[in-house]
Amino acid sequence: MDYPTFFLVLSFILTFIYAFTISRSHNSRLPPGPYPLPIIGNLLKLSNKPHRSLATLSKHYGPIMSLKLGSRTTIVVSSPDMAKEFFHTHDQAFSSRTVPHIARWMDHHKYSIGWLPAGDQWRKLRRITKEYIFSGQCLDRSEQLRTQKVQELVDHISQCCASEKAVNIGAAMFTTSLNILSNIMFSKDFSQSFSMSSEEFKDAMWGIMEIGGKPNLVDFFPILKFLDPQGLERQGNIYGKKIFTIFDEIIDQRFQRIATSSTLPT
Repeated sequence: MDYPTFFLVLSFILTFIYAFTISRSHNSRLPPGPYPLPIIGNLLKLSNKPHRSLATLSKHYGPIMSLKLGSRTTIVVSSPDMAKEFFHTHDQAFSSRTVPHIARWMDHHKYSIGWLPAGDQWRKLRRITKEYIFSGQCLDRSEQLRTQKVQELVDHISQCCASEKAVNIGAAMFTTSLNILSNIMFSKDFSQSFSMSSEEFKDAMWGIMEIGGKPNLVDFFPILKFLDPQGLERQGNIYGKKIFTIFDEIIDQRFQRIATSSTLPT
């Protein structure tokens, strides 16, 4: 048997196996959904506005449907009643979530309350944030700060209007949100300070937001994670190292300040 014939027969066998596997999976207990293509699944069903594509598909397949995004089987819930069943009635069963590959930079997903599964570590972090950040007393203490930062946003927009400059809404909201968080955690503005660390932090945070919003092939085809075809993991590690370096500097400064104040004579 020559090579072209061999590869033709092999391709036919692999296609048959794939079709048989897909047929069996669609006969399983999955919700209804469009038939997936080989390799790419239903990715072509999603346009550059996925929410509209999902809304259109839900009209045909119902309020709960299954999609094959690459090699990932995804369940889409599009009705309030179904969402309540998932996230309220059966919240413990569905509390864990798939972690995007970009969120795994520097093992971030192992320590972040946003990505950890519901377990002892997650409950510990949740208790800390509830007690020191989101408690009623903490929110009351930071009310004046939040009001001040929102007023600064209003003043910035007023100045732009007076000088007939266009307002970059995304950048303005990012600056306001970042300054509120940085003041709550570190008592300083990160987006208005002209120190090198503040500028690096702002650029790193903006970079993380940009690459985090990009579709990542690795999320659909995990077998490609070692190749990092889009370079998103490499960029995430670069930004992550910058952020953690700045955090370490701030923590060291706080420890030095505490040590200095404790050694002063009373």
